[in-house]
Amino acid sequence: MALFLAAFAIACGSSNTAALPQSDAGGGVDAGPKCAVANGAPNPRGDSAAAFDASGKLALLFGGDTGNAPCGGIPTHVHVGDTWIYDTSCSVWIPIDGSNGPSTRSRHVLVSDIAHDRAILFGGRRRDASSGPYTELNDTWAFDFKAQAWTQLMTTGTPPPARSNAAAAIDTVGNRLVVFGGNASTDGLSFAPLDDTWSLDLDSLAWSAVKTATKPPARLFHALAIDSASQTAYVVSGGDTNAFTGPFLTDIWALDLKASAWTEVLPTTPIANGRINFGMSFDSVNKRLLAFGGHDDGPVGNTNEIWSFDIGTRAWSRLPFGDKLHTPSKQTCVFAADFTTIDKASPERRSAFGFAPTANGAGFAVFFGKGDCGLIGDALKFDSAGAGWSMLSPSPVGLSCLRVQSTCNGLCG
Repeated sequence: MALFLAAFAIACGSSNTAALPQSDAGGGVDAGPKCAVANGAPNPRGDSAAAFDASGKLALLFGGDTGNAPCGGIPTHVHVGDTWIYDTSCSVWIPIDGSNGPSTRSRHVLVSDIAHDRAILFGGRRRDASSGPYTELNDTWAFDFKAQAWTQLMTTGTPPPARSNAAAAIDTVGNRLVVFGGNASTDGLSFAPLDDTWSLDLDSLAWSAVKTATKPPARLFHALAIDSASQTAYVVSGGDTNAFTGPFLTDIWALDLKASAWTEVLPTTPIANGRINFGMSFDSVNKRLLAFGGHDDGPVGNTNEIWSFDIGTRAWSRLPFGDKLHTPSKQTCVFAADFTTIDKASPERRSAFGFAPTANGAGFAVFFGKGDCGLIGDALKFDSAGAGWSMLSPSPVGLSCLRVQSTCNGLCG
């Protein structure tokens, strides 16, 4: 593993500095004329989405919500529609002209279409006013990494009803986008979870409903990943109409993409807690699901744990990463100095972040997200082959609270 270097600027008066290794791909390896000149960086945000290009060197980040909450309060949502590329070889953010791209939105899905070196975006929600109903979306867009441009896909057939907080992945064998569930409510104070499955043929651009005899319970804030070799899509956890407070779902469902049949997968060893707003990939090398972060039902809340679900043994196990509870919190946004035992080799605890798996799922990148007391502004990559976490883009000065201070002034403003 690369040498550990201090990665965060301290804003909360703590001397327990978190440290992460710098990415091996960054710095001066290719810092010549091929590298773009740094021109700013995305604002910290939650409810965004991200995807890698075919090479795994360029990451697309689009949209999200930059509205930050007062400490323990409710944020004024600020939906954005900016497009950014992060070049991992040059360690630089590149702004992309998105004037002809998707509208402002958050809680959309964005997935890598490796075969066509593009990313596919679907759905989400937006609200231009500071209050009132949201507009749920069901448009579909493609971002071409070579042209660095958006194109709206003129789909045929009946598209899925508009939704946010759906989960989706590309079936590389069937050359289609698979979407499950989400939220249909336009009311910010209630949820209307969905339980439908949809398929978009990436050649004909035809939407079709996937009809199944059984299906998972309706949900949002869940995750979906596909094992292309076995033609199986997995849906894990999420929330139902009680997703504001929990308890969250802990179940696993498998969709046979050939037979169009859902089956519940009963784990031999359960996951510790249900969770929402997390990221999940399928590790095709080790035949397992990898679930990172999110907000769970446990006393820590936002987490930076990584859980592995072995497809063969059907057992959940926690990888040796992430903070561990020490002294429970008694008030929102107020933590004891020893709230957790900190894993300094892991990123800040977070939920609702941009999540981009690598092509084989054995690694993934995490962008921004919602921390314990506000928005986070960093980007990190995880390598399951043994290298662990590495820093791609450090947090702006003043945004990291290091999970140990008594009050989170840096994130709460």
